[in-house]
Amino acid sequence: MKAIFIGSFLALFFVNGYAQKKQQDTLAILIIDRMSDVIGDLESCSFKLNAAIDDWDPSYGLVKHFTNYEVYLSGQSKMMVNVHGIHGHRQFLYNGDQLAYYSYDENNYGMIKTPGTSIQMIDSLHKMYDFDFPAGDFFYPAFTDDLLESADSVNYLGMVKINDKEYFHVMAVSKDVNLQFWISNDAYNLPAKFSITYKNKEGTPQYVASFSDWQINPALPNAMFDFQPPPGASQVRIMAKNEK
Repeated sequence: MKAIFIGSFLALFFVNGYAQKKQQDTLAILIIDRMSDVIGDLESCSFKLNAAIDDWDPSYGLVKHFTNYEVYLSGQSKMMVNVHGIHGHRQFLYNGDQLAYYSYDENNYGMIKTPGTSIQMIDSLHKMYDFDFPAGDFFYPAFTDDLLESADSVNYLGMVKINDKEYFHVMAVSKDVNLQFWISNDAYNLPAKFSITYKNKEGTPQYVASFSDWQINPALPNAMFDFQPPPGASQVRIMAKNEK
């Protein structure tokens, strides 16, 4: 998988990795495979993602920003994401044919024609528009294979308890990035938290995100993924990155 709402952590490994003998913990691989298999079998789901990212400011050093996401996925080609963060309240809607972007604060919207699956849409918009979508990596069928190919080491660090719940702790390492997962130790083995630490950036910034309110196979009507412009909303053109 090559795309995620905050930028692909696997892409970071591919770009920044260096050749050395790989260390691959079989238990870590088993845990990640189990998580990936469960996600791959879902017909629909929803979850919340609360993220904190460090940005470098020349005057203040690392400044932390917070973003909250509500994500709904149905089948292979339906997606809704509500975003609350430093850029205000935004919504992304994908119905298998086109992606709609809407800014609640500015009351404007943009439409991008991009037929295909949600994964194909994420890849296409990341390449053309630098759009990033939260936790998208976890939903790619080849998640484990991509991670093993791109990381220099993948290890199981043991069981940890957070708020009286048990989680498997897994770490993947490359030259410039450390990626950590906390995966629920229950029947579903869904991701609960992940962090990205950038080792070669000024101030060693980190991205940390926590999942909550997982809903497994909820009934999500197709109509909720079709965008209807609100009254008075103006349409804007979304420029591809090669046009900027």
